[in-house]
Amino acid sequence: MIPKRIHYCWFGGGVKDSTIVKCIASWKKFCPDYEIIEWNENNTDCSLPFVQFAIRQKKWAFVADVIRLDVLINQGGIYLDTDMLLVKSLDEYLNSKLFIGVEAPHMINGAIIGSVCDNRYIKKVRRYYDQINFGVDFNFHNSTIPIILSETFKNMFGKDLNILEPTTIDNVTMYPSQVFYPLPNSHKMDIKNYKNYLSEDTAAVHLWNASWVDYNEFDYIKQRKYFQAVNKIIIRLLSRDFNSYYFVRLYKNFRKSL
Repeated sequence: MIPKRIHYCWFGGGVKDSTIVKCIASWKKFCPDYEIIEWNENNTDCSLPFVQFAIRQKKWAFVADVIRLDVLINQGGIYLDTDMLLVKSLDEYLNSKLFIGVEAPHMINGAIIGSVCDNRYIKKVRRYYDQINFGVDFNFHNSTIPIILSETFKNMFGKDLNILEPTTIDNVTMYPSQVFYPLPNSHKMDIKNYKNYLSEDTAAVHLWNASWVDYNEFDYIKQRKYFQAVNKIIIRLLSRDFNSYYFVRLYKNFRKSL
């Protein structure tokens, strides 16, 4: 049985924004008898070369990719990304050896993973990070945890993914997108209306607060995060990285966002 223990990662020492605070509050509301553990620089072994490399690049989400696996292997429990909002208790999932969700039928996501200690699938995923070659062609975007989880599953069990209903293969229970990822990544700009995407099967919703994505000013304008947009604009102007059409595009995007 998976222990009533929630793990999450917070590296880099930044201030938790309102979305993260709201999500953590939902864990306490729907799982009040669970232990909640924050993993950070003060209580984590960060000696793995991949973790050291990610820290130097300030890619905190990629640090969390490894640490989530380590804590599940060593302690068991449920790992949650800090942008996972619970809408009901997770008790019904605890009888699995391992549960995980897909964001699309063919793609596993790692924003929520529940596991007993020493699970062999989690250990296989973890070994990927021991074998990474940090050559000149290395790209973080090709090493996101959904890609690694999905490819490891297919290689380990010899099966393609097409998860449309709860499916258990060799003690790995996978849930379709409506359970943990009802808000598609392609609709993340509609985050304020996330409740419209929930169904009676939904236990959580991933709010896609992706810290590994380097948003530009146009992304922030679309999200109505104008302060962050202005900062990006100032940096671009100071570096003289623009042309005459840049200001037309800014104007059109600002108008469209209002």
